[in-house]
Amino acid sequence: MSTYLKHIDWKVVVLTLLACYGVPAALVGAASALGLQAAMPSHVGQAMASFMAFLALLVPPVAAGYLAARFARQLPRLHVMAVGVLGAVLSLVVFRTSPRAMLAYVIASIALAALGGFIRLRSVKRDEG
Repeated sequence: MSTYLKHIDWKVVVLTLLACYGVPAALVGAASALGLQAAMPSHVGQAMASFMAFLALLVPPVAAGYLAARFARQLPRLHVMAVGVLGAVLSLVVFRTSPRAMLAYVIASIALAALGGFIRLRSVKRDEG
């Protein structure tokens, strides 16, 4: 196991996490700070908040898995799993919820990161022949 950790390009992992989890979190925080949801009618604001929560659950892990597989020079699947696990841990640090929801999110985050990596690796195989 430790020999695999030596092959992880941590720069790729950290930059992927920043791009896929940090930037969206900053944008949502900025939108909240500007009071965009409060400026909308109540039903529109609630719908927008639900939609943003849905996107925050799905998009970062898939994008992170894709980018990790794209920029990893070797062992892209290991990079995808590292990004999936670390992204789930980062999200759990920020969002506190019940243990069952945490477990479900960890499993979903790893699976969605694997989906993003699969999409990238499948497209590479098609390009090669």
